Amino acid sequence: MNQTILTREIKNFLYSNCDMDLAGICPASALSGEPEGRRPTDILPCAQSVIVYGKRLLNGAVQAAFRRLEDGNDNAESIYSTFGSELVPNFSMLFHTFNIANYVERFMGGTTQPLSCGPNQNGVPSNTELPLFAGPYKGGIPFNIPHAAVAAGLGQLGWSNHVLTKEFGPRIQFGAILTDLVLDYDLPDTGPRLCDPQKCHICSQVCPTHALPSAEEDDAKTVTIAGTEYQVSNHKINACTVAALGLRNEFCGRRKTGDLVDSYDPTDQEIGEAIKKKPFSNTDLDHYPKYYCDKCLLYCPVGNWKEIFHDTKLSKG
Repeated sequence: MNQTILTREIKNFLYSNCDMDLAGICPASALSGEPEGRRPTDILPCAQSVIVYGKRLLNGAVQAAFRRLEDGNDNAESIYSTFGSELVPNFSMLFHTFNIANYVERFMGGTTQPLSCGPNQNGVPSNTELPLFAGPYKGGIPFNIPHAAVAAGLGQLGWSNHVLTKEFGPRIQFGAILTDLVLDYDLPDTGPRLCDPQKCHICSQVCPTHALPSAEEDDAKTVTIAGTEYQVSNHKINACTVAALGLRNEFCGRRKTGDLVDSYDPTDQEIGEAIKKKPFSNTDLDHYPKYYCDKCLLYCPVGNWKEIFHDTKLSKG
């Protein structure tokens, strides 16, 4: 089977059998500039291709987050956490990733390496800032799937450090597998930039802990993916953590724990001590309650946000 037929069959499986909304493939060499230990060949030495796929967040799950943020309906938090941030995006994408890897190995030959994905798998390495915050342990991830999505032409990096897609903005979850198969490759999106931080300040304005400084306040950080440079914010990971984990009472929703840190930008040590004080939870995957801030994802205007959420009154923002 030649590589064009292989590529067509794999993408057909992603769309038809796995119901993915986006799919792309990049050569492993496109990510050779990633940090040592997180390049494709550091994980699968014979890697030739990276298959990336994405599943959008349900509009209704997103609007549940708006009900919490805009109406103070803390009970709606459970809808977003289940269908937009924790349970479904993690388990669904993980199961699909295994099935995709199994399909490619069984019917296409070669070797595949499924990659950890979903918010709770994409931890924040201590030496690599990532757009997705999953937990306080900074244990690291084996591979930067958002960067692979950009290299495979599925989106661009925005000021918030999220991958922005034309179709859904940042409201999408990505998964990926590595394979030693040589396939037909998609090109990065080199069209007009989806994010202009000099004109749009929404992610900086809605960030409750000022973890995303505006372009006027801070020098941009340059991230290069597959030869294309993106100017992104110097995302303050620890400030993001305060809201994401509800380390201050104002971010706790219905499960108040008090102020576990004294500021919006605590040190690593202060975060570690705060986590020790968090109550045990048997309703969260990693057993401590979270807040699911995600305002920069929820209110980003890219992906027809106004038409989908504001004009239909799903959001009042």
